[in-house]
Amino acid sequence: MRRLSGDRRSSVRINPLAGRPVEEIRRDIEALTDLEPIGWCPDAFHIVGDKRAITASAPHAAGEVYVMNASSLVPALALDPQPDQDILDVCSAPGGKAAHIGALTVNQARLWVNDGIKSRLRKLQEVIELLNVNVTAVTEHPGQYLDKFVEETFDRILLDAQCSGEGMADLSRSDALRFWTPERVEQMSRLQQRMLVASFKRLRPGGILVYSTCTVSPEENEAPVDHLVRHNPSAVIEPIDLAIPEAVPGLTRWEKRDYDPSLANALRVVAGPFMEAFFVCRIRKVEQETAA
Repeated sequence: MRRLSGDRRSSVRINPLAGRPVEEIRRDIEALTDLEPIGWCPDAFHIVGDKRAITASAPHAAGEVYVMNASSLVPALALDPQPDQDILDVCSAPGGKAAHIGALTVNQARLWVNDGIKSRLRKLQEVIELLNVNVTAVTEHPGQYLDKFVEETFDRILLDAQCSGEGMADLSRSDALRFWTPERVEQMSRLQQRMLVASFKRLRPGGILVYSTCTVSPEENEAPVDHLVRHNPSAVIEPIDLAIPEAVPGLTRWEKRDYDPSLANALRVVAGPFMEAFFVCRIRKVEQETAA
């Protein structure tokens, strides 16, 4: 619990879609405040100095950089999106991960962004416009019914699911858990399970789905994935090839419940000075006849 106490520092990612050379942008922001390169994510830095020096800067206003918690960089990297792929971001708002996907594919993928919460769509549209991200569609379908509204299939799907947000909690604050209850965790777990099943139905054979949350409860992390894997022989959990010092393997057992052993391939990001607690799991849909 001590790791969930205290503010987490922000990080900043340079946006290669902004139209100015990345090295120029880097020199400009390095002159503003102290930055520390993030070894596992190109063109991203921990903000060691004053965050306001970045957020009040011209590069930030121009969409040349995007400020976020470093843990939120992991899902898009785990997804490994490629140019000319069809990609769906199921719970896309506020847009930071979609923008990262756009950057990784140099705007050469067909990126569909969706969010089931209508009030969040305006912020999503503002972010993708500011950061010059090309998208093929912006929709507001509820994730748990995605397969009912979306007929298309995709090479890559990111499901950064709604969750109880335990990973963002600062337990040094007296009101940190004012919205948290065991019942809410169970409610989220059921919703996430439905969202994951619906999203997997829209994944093409050979495609990759990344499931992520900013929470720590196994009920919201390993449990929904375990349900998917046990009921879908074509769902295979793959290792995530990222050398993140704060990451540990996913759980394979919790409170006398055994999870699929392959959940050890998932990553749990442990909360620290620059990292919020996070869960990331990479799932491939294999051909039915080759599934384990």
